[in-house]
Order: sequence, then structure tokens, then C-alpha cells
Amino acid sequence: MNDLDQLLGQVRAMPTDTRLEGLDDAVMQGVARRREQGAARRSLMLAGLLAIGIGWAGSIVPGAPAQAAPAPIGMSDYAPSRLLGQ
Repeated sequence: MNDLDQLLGQVRAMPTDTRLEGLDDAVMQGVARRREQGAARRSLMLAGLLAIGIGWAGSIVPGAPAQAAPAPIGMSDYAPSRLLGQ
């Protein structure tokens, strides 16, 4: 057990690598980025499902057949097409 204590003491006395100083910040930034990506992915999936649902519901509801109006709104009896008999 004394050998292990001596080895751990030697490791503790060794200088640390300078790359380890910024490791905490890099890990926390990575975690935050993954969390934001997950939230964006979930909201995009929700929007897609909502669009599919609205499209599906719109295709089930019967629509009225398209009919042309008897005369365009605001067309005067003096319009060129009326005067020429078209």
C-alpha cells in the first residue's frame, strides 16, 4: 500500500498538461451545443408533423367544386370585351 501512496504522491507532484486547463470550458460548450441541437431538432420534427397533420386533414375535408362567377366583379357593360361581343 505504501508503494501505491508513493506513486500517487509522485503523480500529484508532476506538472499538469496545459491543454487540460481549458478542458472544462470546452466540455460545457459541447454539452450546451448538443442541447441546442436537440431542441432545434425536436421543434423541426413537431413543425413537420403538424404540417403533415394539417395536410392530411385538409385532404379529407370535402371541398366545394370550383365554379366561375357569372360575371367578373366590377365589370361594366361598357367594357371593351362586352362592346365587341366577346
